Amino acid sequence: MESPSLMKILVTGGAKGIGKEAVKNLRHRHKVTVVDNDRAALERLDGVEKHFLDVTDREKVFETLEGLETDVVVNCAGVQKQGAVEDMAIEEFEEHIYHNYIGTINVIQACLPILRQREGKIINVSSVAGRLGLPLLSGYCASKYAVEGFTDSLRRELRDVDVVLVEPGRVKTGFNEKGRNNIRKYEDSNYRELYERKLSEDVRGMAPEKAGKILANIILYGERPRYTITSEAYLITKMKKVLPNRVIDFLFRNYRY
Repeated sequence: MESPSLMKILVTGGAKGIGKEAVKNLRHRHKVTVVDNDRAALERLDGVEKHFLDVTDREKVFETLEGLETDVVVNCAGVQKQGAVEDMAIEEFEEHIYHNYIGTINVIQACLPILRQREGKIINVSSVAGRLGLPLLSGYCASKYAVEGFTDSLRRELRDVDVVLVEPGRVKTGFNEKGRNNIRKYEDSNYRELYERKLSEDVRGMAPEKAGKILANIILYGERPRYTITSEAYLITKMKKVLPNRVIDFLFRNYRY
């Protein structure tokens, strides 16, 4: 399919992970603006307009993004910290909600007037963890479930802006490894054996270059309400539809996810 004419694309969290890989596929033919709270990662990124910005800072988000000419907004910014519910501090749950969910709302509300004028598109990058609760990922799952419900509601409200939800599985960008490393600090935990086992295993996932190319194609051509990235994400979403909850519970208690 022939690429669309020049588009103005805003990517939050676009200096790292699959956001960065998508940007690398887009920046040569389109005007890409990247927002990220990692200054060093932003400095290493070439060929794009860059803004050092924390999407949880609502005032700064509006100051930076309100009125910015944009055809597509891609919300990739997010955090993940693993740990059992009884080990994690409430601040860690709040961090997930503010970065993964409230930050998405901040960006969309700042950009929506321009997107409506330009009949643009919103791409919210959720996760397969927004479709199925996974062990040791309660904070992350809760925030991504919120993004899923929010995106469905938004899509049904808007008539002149397309809204697309993307659900990746695991991608080897280092994001999941960083999230997993959070459990190292829980030294006196009832889950110590499980933590040690997880830390001893390699984190599997799709190559980031492949995932980024898929995301870039969705950004340019995606018209469906929902897409998955990775076969793992596709299978998990199908599994939820056909298997009873007790069977899924058994699988995740005994399978090393």
